[in-house]
Amino acid sequence: MRVPGMSSLDPKLVEGLIEAERIPIDQVKKRREKIVEDKAEFEKLNTMLTELDTAATSLKTKSDFYKMKVESSHPDIMEGTVSNAAMLGNYEFEVRSMARNEKELAFGFPDKDKTAVGFGYMLIEREDMEPAEVIVEPGATLQDVAQQINEAQAGVRAMVINTKFQPESYRLVVISEKSGTESRIQIDPDTTFMEFKEQVTGKSLDVLFEDVPVTDDDNILDELVEGVSFNVKRAEPGTRIQINIVNDLDLTMESIKGFVEKYNQIVKFAAAQSQDPTQGDPGRLSGDASVRQVMRQLQTAVSPVVQTSGKFRSLADIGITTNPKSGELTIDDAKVRAALSEDYDGVAQLFIRTNSGNGLGERIAERLKTFRDPAAGVIKSRIRGIDKIIENQDKDIVRRERALEDKEQAIKRRFASLEGQMNDLQAQGSFLSARLGGQQGGGQG
Repeated sequence: MRVPGMSSLDPKLVEGLIEAERIPIDQVKKRREKIVEDKAEFEKLNTMLTELDTAATSLKTKSDFYKMKVESSHPDIMEGTVSNAAMLGNYEFEVRSMARNEKELAFGFPDKDKTAVGFGYMLIEREDMEPAEVIVEPGATLQDVAQQINEAQAGVRAMVINTKFQPESYRLVVISEKSGTESRIQIDPDTTFMEFKEQVTGKSLDVLFEDVPVTDDDNILDELVEGVSFNVKRAEPGTRIQINIVNDLDLTMESIKGFVEKYNQIVKFAAAQSQDPTQGDPGRLSGDASVRQVMRQLQTAVSPVVQTSGKFRSLADIGITTNPKSGELTIDDAKVRAALSEDYDGVAQLFIRTNSGNGLGERIAERLKTFRDPAAGVIKSRIRGIDKIIENQDKDIVRRERALEDKEQAIKRRFASLEGQMNDLQAQGSFLSARLGGQQGGGQG
């Protein structure tokens, strides 16, 4: 006899109940994923604003905007590097002699690491340092002496060279680490078998600058003209070299074009975020007021007319215009370069801070500072708010997961208990069926 309605419980029923309890957690996780994606977009915007800030900063003051370079009539003889603090100008040079390091050369030996060079000590005298003593031990070779000289840190360096002139091809060269007349050295070999001969006499640089004699210990003149470092490559007595400090139009164009590029990146980003859903998929930040606020502030920063003493009063005057449909800046490279060539200072006044007011670079930098201010900036505040939401969601998910684990165990325990009870009832039903069936059979007999 089978008890009607009694059967084993389907395990899928338990799984279904647990999955139903998991639905609220999955919903919270989906909301968290959306918030995380929103944060990623704000961080992307913040990165773009940082890059625009860097581009604007390179234009906001005179020392930032002005790019200069050195032009040499004989770059193989003399050239230079310049900082933005230098002044425009033309200079004339003549390089009569280069600065040289003192070099001392020892007489030769047949090898560098077998033949002993004697013993005793060597005294190295330098005009601008205390004498240095090098002890030569019995059995020392040329290589040993070179190593000892180098380890003495005596302001000279030593090396063994193979001249290939037989029979004594190996020779010790000692070179002063400095150039100029004050770098001259004198080596007294004392009781060793080594004798030195002055190979090159230490000399200072000898240059005529605007017909005025100029000297230095090395071949770099970095204190002659403020903001300029002149590098002397070789001597050429009698040759006059023209050095011109001029505005670097190429570097200036790079800075201006870099600003336009970074500005347009943000314009495109904002346009994609606010796209009409009927025209395509809107951005993740569609409808967010902070993005619109950023764009309004940036657009007002690039549009004003600047009060300057030159002919250029706006970006449009030098070839940078605003596309009325997209809001992007369009740059006419040829026109901007022509404006720089015609009046470099006038173009600079559109961008830099002057007595008349702030130029484009400063205005943009001020706007960006308010956007990215850690305490009250609209973008930083937005990211900070999202972080707090994510933190709370993470705590909520952990709490719900723990509660679900407890509930899952409780459901499994209840169903296990119910399964056991049903098994007992099934066993009792089978027992009763067997007894009743047996009694009925006995009555018929």
